Amino acid sequence: MRHTRWLFLAAIAVIVFIVVTAYVKRRDILAKEPSVHPKPLETGVDGRTDDWVHTVFKGDQKHFTIRAHNFRSLKDPSLVELEGVELQLFHENGDKSDLIRSAKAQFDVNAKTLYSDGEVDIIMGVPADQPPTGRLLRIHGSGMRFASDTGKATTDRAVTFGFDRGNGSAVGAEYDPSTRELQLHHKVVLDWRGKTPQAKPMHVESDQAIYTERDSKVVLFPSTKFTRDTLHMEGGRSDVQLDQGAIRFARIQMARGIHDDPGRKVEYAADELNLNFDDGMVIRTIDGHDHAQLISTSDTARTTVNSDRLDMDFETSNKESTLKTAVATGKSVVQATPLPRAGTQPGDTRILRSDIVRLAMKPGGKEIDRVETDGPGKLEFQPNQPDQPKRSMQGDRIWVAYGKENRIQSVRSINASTLTERPPKAPKTMPTVTRTQSKDILATFDPNTSEMVRLEQTTNFQYEEGDRRARGDKATLDQPKDLMTLNGSARILDPTGSVNADRIVMNQKSGDYTADGHVSSTRQPDRKGASSALLSNDEVMQAVADKMISTGENKHIRYEGNARAWQGANRVDADRIEIDRDRRVMEAHGKVVSQFADKSEDKIPDKGPEKSAKSKGPAAPIFTVVRATDLVYTEETRVALYQGGVALTRPALTVNSHELKAFLKPADSDSSLDKAFADGAVKIVSVATNVKPARIRTGTSEHAEYYADEQKVILQKGQPLLVDNVRGNATGQQLTWWANNDRLLIEGEASKPAEGTLRKKQAK
Repeated sequence: MRHTRWLFLAAIAVIVFIVVTAYVKRRDILAKEPSVHPKPLETGVDGRTDDWVHTVFKGDQKHFTIRAHNFRSLKDPSLVELEGVELQLFHENGDKSDLIRSAKAQFDVNAKTLYSDGEVDIIMGVPADQPPTGRLLRIHGSGMRFASDTGKATTDRAVTFGFDRGNGSAVGAEYDPSTRELQLHHKVVLDWRGKTPQAKPMHVESDQAIYTERDSKVVLFPSTKFTRDTLHMEGGRSDVQLDQGAIRFARIQMARGIHDDPGRKVEYAADELNLNFDDGMVIRTIDGHDHAQLISTSDTARTTVNSDRLDMDFETSNKESTLKTAVATGKSVVQATPLPRAGTQPGDTRILRSDIVRLAMKPGGKEIDRVETDGPGKLEFQPNQPDQPKRSMQGDRIWVAYGKENRIQSVRSINASTLTERPPKAPKTMPTVTRTQSKDILATFDPNTSEMVRLEQTTNFQYEEGDRRARGDKATLDQPKDLMTLNGSARILDPTGSVNADRIVMNQKSGDYTADGHVSSTRQPDRKGASSALLSNDEVMQAVADKMISTGENKHIRYEGNARAWQGANRVDADRIEIDRDRRVMEAHGKVVSQFADKSEDKIPDKGPEKSAKSKGPAAPIFTVVRATDLVYTEETRVALYQGGVALTRPALTVNSHELKAFLKPADSDSSLDKAFADGAVKIVSVATNVKPARIRTGTSEHAEYYADEQKVILQKGQPLLVDNVRGNATGQQLTWWANNDRLLIEGEASKPAEGTLRKKQAK
């Protein structure tokens, strides 16, 4: 196309004008000289010659040669007719020339125009004095008009081209030698071949075209179509830059293109698309500006990229161009939509938003390899099934890796936060919203379904769902099981309390969790139901253990391994402690130690002038300590059942038995213990140290009852026996004594009277 030099056609007009002028002057000279008169010319013919040849030199080099089989000058109108016209224009070095041929042409002397109604052929780059060979530019047309004063050549008829890189056609053309610009007016068709033999041709269609020879540039407008094998491009005005006849660059306005290959379909569009080609006219790069778009479609998903600017780099091996990378800049949005497949449920639609997004394809350009952002971004997972949650993630940078068939494989981000919105559990209820944040986040997905299977968040993890909060050094979400695992300084809290541990595993759907390692928990009191020293509804319950399991919305709690639970001064230690808040039951198993404290009160000053001046502060609390293998406490009855080697201790009193029932008082009572019933190998020891000598009373039986307020002990069954180091021994069917005084009541059967041995007081 660059060599379509219509200037040479205009040169015909100039040369003919020079020749005619010389002819007229020569005719006037010959008219004044005597000569033999030739055969008369036809009427209206001013002159004629056959096989006319005229050569003009520039220095010692040929400038041009014009030949005509017939040359005839007409009087009216003032025309010169040329038949069998051939014009040979020599290049500056003289080794090549351009050859212009026309069967017939007319030169209008007055209008200074040359017109050829018939066919015109132009061959450019012909070797001098040799036949035309090699890569030549050929132009063919008819109805051509040349202006000798301006050099412009025009035609409104069909024109065809043939050149070393292809061919073309148009209807109507104009060439201006002053600007070296060729205009093609209608129905422009151009076919380019690349510089390599394997190159596939580029077919171009346009309404109009302007070729600027100096710049090797073609402008196509107002609309353009490009076709090359599976590449199809449409747009408005297009600016095409040529390199030795082949397309090197194209700028297309309002463009939309598509590469449609088996198993791979790539579409791109923008208000302005710039395409760069290699020697084989295969696309190397594309950059789109304003409303830029890229759509990559595979068998399983369609990925759409929208941005202000889009830069695409293509792999050009094997005579094909396949998308290698794409960079979206400015309000970039990348959306991956799963395509319906028989027998499978559609996965989530993924939307990535950021200012700059980079996309890399796998070899072959059919599948995405990775997508990443250069700055802050947001990744959304829009469910295509109504029962699935809606998720999103934001971070300072986001990296997305893909597996086979454009299925997402993993997502990584830094300084990230997530938002999960689960569908309402019931009509007219609000959806469940979960928020997390951490320094680093890594999500992995099922390679077959693209569903998320694991989410890891590390460094300063924080979690929020409704009124529930959590934190830890690291968090892992097992999505199929809906389990969240917190590791390192793990903590969960809600209005019912909190738990701290080395590791916590929580079911996000149910709220159940298991805590391991250095567990400590705080539970707010349950205001409902009865209350006692063991399960008070007024005080916070705290606990520590090696392990803790919470189910049923924190209503069923189990502590394992060195467990301890306490409310104020009241506490229970055991290998395992279980609390059922629905049943209001506490169980403790293995090395149970329970401690209840009576409320302390300020002592009221005694009467009398001396004692009234003295007043003491709060009295030391009185503790009831029970050791056993197992404990079951029922709040409804306020009865604590101890089993397995029970030992109860109160100040100056111990009770040992196989089983013991402790009846507790309401929580607002001054004393925590109301009474205790012991069964099986009962042994009760009462020690009074406020007298001298110290008084020790030991009672044994199979059943015993202790009433705390009265300090009363009843021994029954199994031959009750009381041994008193001061007053002697007593036995009977039932023995009752009061530990705070010297009273003893012995009851016997009719067949077996009570017995007692009394010690006499020793003389002082």
